Amino acid sequence: MSQNHGVAYIKTGEVEVQSIDYPRLAIGDRKCEHGVILKIVSTNICGSDQHMVRGRTTAPSGLILGHEITGLVIEAGRDVEFIKVGDLVSVPFNIACGRCRNCKAGQTGICLNVNPSRPGAAYGYVDMEARLNMLWFLMQILTC
Repeated sequence: MSQNHGVAYIKTGEVEVQSIDYPRLAIGDRKCEHGVILKIVSTNICGSDQHMVRGRTTAPSGLILGHEITGLVIEAGRDVEFIKVGDLVSVPFNIACGRCRNCKAGQTGICLNVNPSRPGAAYGYVDMEARLNMLWFLMQILTC
């Protein structure tokens, strides 16, 4: 496999493509059986990314941008129920935890534990927890 890359925020007005580690199905040293690895097919340049790059909000140098993505599932943990390897999925802007009280009430848009410690997905490969708000595309749609 070739190197993995990410689009990194450097400072106001400056981003660069950097080599980053390949994702793995793990949270720290613990295996993440409810996650998937995606090969990024497409990403959106979101308003929040633009605000950071233009200096309207703060961001740490080295932050990997990109969070509204479409990707091909290349690996899935054993607890993933509705998504399988080979599926093309779309990931919305917030990656809800699926476990907090808001998520359990079906309010994933206001998740209390949105995952800030994972790199973005403006390039390359990324790990995602397979959530109720991750959507998959049907083959019929892709062939139209």
